[in-house]
Amino acid sequence: MQQLFQALEYLHSKKISHRDIKPENFMLHLKNDLRCIKMIDFGLSKQVQGDESMHTMSGSPYYIAPEVFLQRYNFKIDIWSMGVVLYIMLSGKVPFPGRTEPEIIHNVMKGEYHFNHPAFKNVSEGCKDLIQRCLQKDHSMRYSAQGCLGHPFIKGADAVEPAKLG
Repeated sequence: MQQLFQALEYLHSKKISHRDIKPENFMLHLKNDLRCIKMIDFGLSKQVQGDESMHTMSGSPYYIAPEVFLQRYNFKIDIWSMGVVLYIMLSGKVPFPGRTEPEIIHNVMKGEYHFNHPAFKNVSEGCKDLIQRCLQKDHSMRYSAQGCLGHPFIKGADAVEPAKLG
């Protein structure tokens, strides 16, 4: 996750939003016993100028931030998607399930999820805190990529400490 947040921080510093973060768009690159996660598939990515917001519906429903459905959003949609990816990696479940696309969209828009799956019994409170900060329905309260990189879980600390939103 650290490598992925570093990639996002770089993209966002260049005013580029990936807009299609999902596990299928990551590759594991092995070279000389070094493991590196690479972000791929920039087909939906967009570069924006200044504080311009984006309006085009794009992405995969399970991973789309609620504001995308309202067609007014910014870079923080990528952070939401990373929170979904982390949730899935730890539990094998999506945080906003549904049997149909409209049901998935409805559940994403509600923004309600839980950590009641058995897999989360072995997940640290720090990790759960990072997921919560990524899956903030109010994008102004959602972490930035830089905020995620500064989170104690990503830094390797077990304890949850207050971190700046940004």
